[in-house]
Amino acid sequence: MTTIQELVKKSCATYVNGECALLGSECPLISGTEYRGKKIPASDFNCNYFEQYVLPLDKTLESVYYGKETVRVMTVNKNCKGCGEAFKSVSNRAVYCGDICRKSARKKSHRKYNHKRSK
Repeated sequence: MTTIQELVKKSCATYVNGECALLGSECPLISGTEYRGKKIPASDFNCNYFEQYVLPLDKTLESVYYGKETVRVMTVNKNCKGCGEAFKSVSNRAVYCGDICRKSARKKSHRKYNHKRSK
């Protein structure tokens, strides 16, 4: 898998001769920078140009960059506690098939609780 630094060096139009043309200095995505005597790593930076135009070229790196890469080991077939429909779940803790069933069950439990409180 390519790294962010390799993708910047290979595909970024603003990376010229080791510098960022937009900033007029060294690209912070390559080597990080220093601020008030403290070293800030490259992983703490983001660049709007890079995120919008360069990162979509490598889909796997983009999913890692945004933290969307998930490892789906096993899917479990379950029945929804709200509507009874079958659904697939990655988690063993899932009880409802989606937001609608989950929200309606939450409303129902709140009504039950408030009804008990009012007596």
